[in-house]
Amino acid sequence: MSKYSNEFKLTIVNEWLVGQNGLKKLAKKYNIPSFRSIVEWRDEYLVTGSIGSKSHKSYSPEFKTTVLNYLETHSQSEAARHFAVFPSTTIGNWLSTYRKFGYQVGTAMG
Repeated sequence: MSKYSNEFKLTIVNEWLVGQNGLKKLAKKYNIPSFRSIVEWRDEYLVTGSIGSKSHKSYSPEFKTTVLNYLETHSQSEAARHFAVFPSTTIGNWLSTYRKFGYQVGTAMG
């Protein structure tokens, strides 16, 4: 479960959208340890139009492989935005699983 509610995240993103504060100032104002959390919320909102979709998404092994291949030339946060996979730590979990167990098409891989 997330430390912050979706409503709280949306409040901060909306404040950023109207230009009241920059990301680092918002992190300080709301006592959030890292502004990178706000970057993730902002990106999710800008890509999907919402924050914290309540439905659990299931991704095919082929999709996961495509995303992991994308990481060869892009960052994890870029991959999250490009493929609309939020939170971006989901991709990190796939990568960790791949590094630990390997991967073959048709397996679950996390």
